[in-house]
Amino acid sequence: MDMGERKKKILSSVVTEYIVSAEPVGSRNIANKYNLGLSSATIRNEMADLEDMGYLEQPHTSAGRVPSDKGYRMYVNELMNDYELSVRDIKVIKSMMELRLNQLDKLITNAAKVLSELTNYTAVFTAPEFKKGAIKTIELVPIDESSMLIILVTNEGIMKNKRVMLPKSVTPEFITKFSNLLKEKLSGLTIEEISVGKIQEIKQAMQTNFEILFPVLDFITDIIDDVNKETEVYLSGTTNIFNYPEYSDIGRAREFLELLDNKPVIKKAISGNNERRQGKKNAISIKIGGENELDALKNKSIITADYYIGERAVGKLGVIGPTRMDYAKAVKRIERISAYMNKILAELYQNNKGD
Repeated sequence: MDMGERKKKILSSVVTEYIVSAEPVGSRNIANKYNLGLSSATIRNEMADLEDMGYLEQPHTSAGRVPSDKGYRMYVNELMNDYELSVRDIKVIKSMMELRLNQLDKLITNAAKVLSELTNYTAVFTAPEFKKGAIKTIELVPIDESSMLIILVTNEGIMKNKRVMLPKSVTPEFITKFSNLLKEKLSGLTIEEISVGKIQEIKQAMQTNFEILFPVLDFITDIIDDVNKETEVYLSGTTNIFNYPEYSDIGRAREFLELLDNKPVIKKAISGNNERRQGKKNAISIKIGGENELDALKNKSIITADYYIGERAVGKLGVIGPTRMDYAKAVKRIERISAYMNKILAELYQNNKGD
């Protein structure tokens, strides 16, 4: 059956109305509110065709229709109008991003909070993937006669530190010399570029007290292991799902909240490529209902975008909400926050490269 322009207009009207009302949509409602120039009977017949084609569903006999996952997909891909952010939205997002460039954790936390507040859905962010970043510097700082602090900073502004014990023969002067040597040999390298050959260069230049090198190498290895295990996931608005009548059932709500507690599963759930603008940087990925692999997400939609340092995607941001979400508004707000994240991280990256 052909999906002509008339059916597309009716489908778009049904989706728009259902997003607002959360109630099955009848033909009389569409005829009265959407000025399609069609009678209620004609709209009813077209809605029946759309149901036969799989774009609409009828939850109860003699009730109105609701969009199916297929109907939402058609709406997102072809029918959804672009949404213009309000002046308030722009001001809120801009003020949220006005942070010191080294406050990466706070930046992500604030961005997630604003996105959840503007969309009224659960916001999800993943932290930048540290293993792909370059080392900005390594510092060794004496604490007392028996210990020192190893500080490692990446070009993305992520800092890790660890206290280690010192051999008795190590002097503060040696620590300073060794610290300068590490900066010279390792600054600017990615974790993967710290090869056995590079370690041998450092060892030869040290000439003595080789045992102090191994805690530093162990520290770098620990960072790699931590990052490979799990990228940190930030959530905001986890209880927003209770604002929607379809989640008034306590069992469904509890299932969703338990899912959010499982960070590795959430990270996996927001990966994927159902993109509205395939192949472009900053493409928006939209997974609708049954397109999600997890049973707990079969009646929800996920909208995500990557954020970047230069041309390299380093993390994801997005929202999880009911399939009856306002896709146009959510997409536009995600795009704007992603653009601000890209801008700030680009400035941070350039500043660190120039140091």
